[in-house]
Amino acid sequence: MGVPLELAEYGRAIVRGWWIVLVCVVIGLAAAAVATARTPAAYQSSIKFYVVTAQGTGQSALQALELSRGRIAAFASLAKSDKFVDGLVRNSNTGLSAKDIADSISASGDQATLMLSIVVSLPDQANTVAVARAVADNLGASVTEFEAARTAAGSGPTVLNLVAGPTVETAPVSPRVGLNLALGALLGFGAGVAIAVSRRLMDKTLRTAEQVEEASGLPLLARIPVSPDARKAIRILEQRPVSLLDEAGRRLRTNIDHFPGMPSSAVVAVTSTRVGEGKTSVALMLARAWADAGERVLVVEADLRNPRLAAELGLADGPGLADVLAGRAALGAVIRPTVHERLQVVAAGTVPANPTELLGSRSAGTALGQMRAKYSRVIIDTPAMQPYSDAALLAAAADCTVLVVMHRRVTPELLKATLRNLELVNTRVAGVVLNALPARLSEAYKQPSERFRAEEQTTDWAPVDMPAVPPVPHSAPRR
Repeated sequence: MGVPLELAEYGRAIVRGWWIVLVCVVIGLAAAAVATARTPAAYQSSIKFYVVTAQGTGQSALQALELSRGRIAAFASLAKSDKFVDGLVRNSNTGLSAKDIADSISASGDQATLMLSIVVSLPDQANTVAVARAVADNLGASVTEFEAARTAAGSGPTVLNLVAGPTVETAPVSPRVGLNLALGALLGFGAGVAIAVSRRLMDKTLRTAEQVEEASGLPLLARIPVSPDARKAIRILEQRPVSLLDEAGRRLRTNIDHFPGMPSSAVVAVTSTRVGEGKTSVALMLARAWADAGERVLVVEADLRNPRLAAELGLADGPGLADVLAGRAALGAVIRPTVHERLQVVAAGTVPANPTELLGSRSAGTALGQMRAKYSRVIIDTPAMQPYSDAALLAAAADCTVLVVMHRRVTPELLKATLRNLELVNTRVAGVVLNALPARLSEAYKQPSERFRAEEQTTDWAPVDMPAVPPVPHSAPRR
């Protein structure tokens, strides 16, 4: 189970799990409706008697009052006695059995007010009223008979004065549809909230910069906010007013420029642990930031299994990296322009049958050398690290690697496994980019984490002077 949450995080967990709460409320309402439909209707009729004991010979009024209080519980029991119920069977003419009538009667006495209350509950309204009237007509006589011996001995008689009832209710008292539905919705809401919070408590995925740095042991290079501009590759490269997305790209560019040992013609691999974490978007953001700074930048789509970059940038189908590595095309013939004049791309090209072998071949090293000679910055958009080894081969050939981690997508265990795989091929990982962050966790709301600020103060990083590289026509690439 995860760490305890702050109060605000509980609220966010409930908001994110709104659909769970809604489903549980609907289920609760449905269950309440079914239970209500299956519950037989019940009608009630109530009767109230005032118990009075007259003063007997030698009794005071207080003694008579205390006698009434002491006997009222016995009168409540008398209303359910076998003898009295047998009389109700004969007098009520309902056709009900003695057991049914006995079960329908509830009686209670209040010693403070000397009120004897009797309630009759039955599924049929007419039978309910009939039994209640029979009780009202016969209970007083039964009490008189019950008290006959004591009265003969000189005590005052006890009388039941009917003060209310029998009432006639036209609507059933059970089931209570509104109350049942309200209870069902309330129970469903409570269950939904509990499930939503439990899911959050059990969620081990990385969410904050501190969690990512702790799990990876690496500095956080940038926080990428959630933005509609990041959902389409072509929009990342388009000119627009200054945005948080562009600022995150510039921060990433600055931090990589200050990474130790970066050569003048740097090759940077951008990868992620799993598919769908936004590594292509991050690669394009970094490429645009470098192009805006005056660098000649080449983005290479190295995912030869599921190529998408050409289509997302609106480029026509044609040969690409796979064709170069297979010897079917020259590098200069597959370089494509983009909307940014200093940024060009090499798409994946024809999907090969052996992508891992091509990426690990000698021709891949040759092509990478040609790219270094022609561009000051080469960004390799690699496949995800899981489940293939393609990304590890490319990362090993790069000067440094940027690992993209998507908010709420990767667990610490999976991130550590990815870093171990990169370590096995002697890859220099510059740091981690936390992608798709909500606004409250993005650069506009958060300062750099304590760990990264400490590393900025203690690490002697210096920017590398990048000499300008003269452009070379695409028709005559260097070999």
